[in-house]
Amino acid sequence: MLLVQIVQPSLPVQVDYSAGPLLWVIAHTELFFPLLLGGLMLIVEFGFRLRQLWPGADSERQSLVESARAELSVLLGLLLGFSLPMALPHYEHRNQLVVDEANALITVQERAQLLPQPFRNEILSSLAKYVAARAEFGEAGSNEPAIQESIRQAKQLQNEMWLETTRLVQEKPNVVTPIFVQAMGELPDLIEQRTAAEEKRIPIVIWFVMILISGLTCFVVGYSMRHRFFLAMLVVPLTVAIVLSLVSELDYPRAGLVHDRQQSIERLYVEMGTPMQPCCADDPQPARATAVDNARHHELPGISDGPGPSGSHKPIALNTR
Repeated sequence: MLLVQIVQPSLPVQVDYSAGPLLWVIAHTELFFPLLLGGLMLIVEFGFRLRQLWPGADSERQSLVESARAELSVLLGLLLGFSLPMALPHYEHRNQLVVDEANALITVQERAQLLPQPFRNEILSSLAKYVAARAEFGEAGSNEPAIQESIRQAKQLQNEMWLETTRLVQEKPNVVTPIFVQAMGELPDLIEQRTAAEEKRIPIVIWFVMILISGLTCFVVGYSMRHRFFLAMLVVPLTVAIVLSLVSELDYPRAGLVHDRQQSIERLYVEMGTPMQPCCADDPQPARATAVDNARHHELPGISDGPGPSGSHKPIALNTR
């Protein structure tokens, strides 16, 4: 007799967007851009006013200041140039994981169509709700309770589908069963991969260094000016603010204006036709919840309950690829 142990999943690691005041401001570019631009312009103005206190600097000192300005500008340009390649791969990787998860869900759907009854309807019903939960995960924005609730619902539905799969293996195995089990096994991995991808960001130390070098460069730019020139005072702060704000948009997918593309999951969600469940609502527990919880710590043959009623979802057409 085949025995399959269902391991209780650990709690998902929270995706914390408020680890500190600086990270919170960086993640919200609608605040980060004006604050950074205004702060850097104030630093340029401070350097210019400080220079006016000693207007009679000799040419040697002026040459040293201008040399320092040129060197800092080169260093700042290198930092800004390397900041985009640090954030862009993170953005592309998260989008690719969305496509990979949609493809894995389509594979599960196609292979579930080949299963015998009543397992086919049970698994397809849970799968439709699972797709809705994953779509809600992408649409939750920076609402941390909604994110965690969507992950919890997805893991609960995974347990239900795995329980039905285990009964299928024990009662009505066929030639499709091995490849269906293989497809089902990819779903938990993709949840963890997408969660970990959102936690992978530019370290706070690198943000601190880039902002520090930007401020130092702006100070030297202002100090090197003998006369006020608004364009010269604006160019460096504006360039830095634009580039660092773009890096922030790419590095923080749930805040700001640039978001990860969820079209692959959304198209599948529309095809399956099951309405999303509100993440933060107190939904009643499914009829099989107790059996699933008990199965986590017991062998499956000890479960005596039968399959739950099929969900009232629209029939799912077999996708061909």
